[in-house]
Amino acid sequence: MDSRQLHYFRTVVDQRSFTRAADVLHMTQPSLSLSVRRLEKDLGVQLLTRTSSGVEPTEAGRYLYSVASQIGQEMEQARVHLHDIASGAVGRVRLSVAPEFNWGFLPDILLRLRREAPDVELTVIDPAPAETLANVQEGRSDLGLMITSDVSDLQRRYGDTLVVETVATLPLQLALPERLSHLPSPVNIADLREETLIIPFAHPSFIGLPEILEVYWAAHPEFRPYRIQKVSTLQTAVPLVSGGVGVAYVTGVAQSFTTTRVHYRDIPDPPPPLHTALLHRRDAFLSPAAERLRALLLDCVPGQGR
Repeated sequence: MDSRQLHYFRTVVDQRSFTRAADVLHMTQPSLSLSVRRLEKDLGVQLLTRTSSGVEPTEAGRYLYSVASQIGQEMEQARVHLHDIASGAVGRVRLSVAPEFNWGFLPDILLRLRREAPDVELTVIDPAPAETLANVQEGRSDLGLMITSDVSDLQRRYGDTLVVETVATLPLQLALPERLSHLPSPVNIADLREETLIIPFAHPSFIGLPEILEVYWAAHPEFRPYRIQKVSTLQTAVPLVSGGVGVAYVTGVAQSFTTTRVHYRDIPDPPPPLHTALLHRRDAFLSPAAERLRALLLDCVPGQGR
C-alpha cells in the first residue's frame, strides 16, 4: 500500500465511479481497476462494491477512506512545510552578534525577519568577539557577526574552516562625556591626552581596535593618551563614558545608544576604520532559514560600504 494507491482509491469513492475517477486521474479505467484490486489483495479485504447507484465502499473501505483522507491531509501539510523550510520561511537559526549591534541595528533585523518569515525561530546571544568566533567554529552558532580591524586577517587565519565575508566599513568617532560636550566637531585628539581612553582588550584570535591604535599612535605619538582603561567590548565603553570615566573610540553604530550624557565627535585624522565580518562554517550545511538571515545581515548591516 502506498500513497498513490490510496489517492486512486479515494478518488473512486469520491466519484462513485471507476469511469469518472479515471477521467479525473487522467488514466485508463482498466489501469485504475487493476490498482484498486491490487490494494484489496495487499490488504486482504474487499474495499469497494458495485451497486445500482454506483460504486460504494464497504465497511473496511469506509475505514480506509477516513485513514487515507487523514494521510492525504498530513502529506499536503508536510509538502507545504517542506516548501517553507526550503524557502527559509521556517526553521531555527542561532546567531552570535557583537554587543555593539544591540544598540540599533539588531532590532531592525529582528523586525524585518519577523515580517518576512514569522515562523523562523531565532536565538540571539551577544558575547565578546572572541567567543563569537569560537561559537561559530565549534557549531554552537550558525552565524556570527563581529567587528574587526582586518577582515583579510580573519580570512587568512580561518579561511580553511570558516566563510568570512566583509559586510561593512565602520569609521571611528570619539565619544565624549557631558563635561566635554563644549568641544567642537571635529575634535583635536591631542587636546584630550589627559583624558582616560577606554578601549577593549586585545584578543590573540583576531586583530581589533587595540592593534590599530598602536599603529596609529606609532605614526602620531602626540595622540597617545596618558591613561588607558581596558574593557571587554566597545559596548562596555559607552556607559563608562556616560559616567564621566573618560573618552572612547566608537563606531557610528554606537550613536543608536542614545543618551544626553554621551556626545560624539568626528576626528580630523582618524585611525583606520573597523569592519564588520559575517562568519559561518565552511563544512556545515547552512539551512535555508540561516541563508535568509545571512542575506538580511548582508543587506542591512550599517556602514559606509562593503
